[in-house]
Amino acid sequence: MRRRIAATCLAAVAAATLAVLGGAPAARADQGWIGACHPQQYGGWCDGNGPDWQYRGFVNCAAQSSGNQDYHGPYRWAGDRTGSTAKCTLGTSYRYGGVKTYYRGTLMCTHRYNAVPVCR
Repeated sequence: MRRRIAATCLAAVAAATLAVLGGAPAARADQGWIGACHPQQYGGWCDGNGPDWQYRGFVNCAAQSSGNQDYHGPYRWAGDRTGSTAKCTLGTSYRYGGVKTYYRGTLMCTHRYNAVPVCR
């Protein structure tokens, strides 16, 4: 019974946190949760608890011949403060970067460095 109450409380706190932060809808507590994200110029990290919630760093780079393109770092579980970073390939130039959040592989939010997050 205590576990069920604790899980319900955790889900409620996660939902409230996401509502305040403008994040994606919260999942059940046993599926993990996503908290605040910390985008940096070349990636970042997100608070939370995986495995269903993940994040990955990205950069958007420009090339004269091929236009703009996103490059991505490795996926990390929410809460893994190792972070995820990406870099532009040779011949391209950095435009912006940050971190993207995913729920069960589906993109939920894009958190650009020094910008307001864009969520589904």
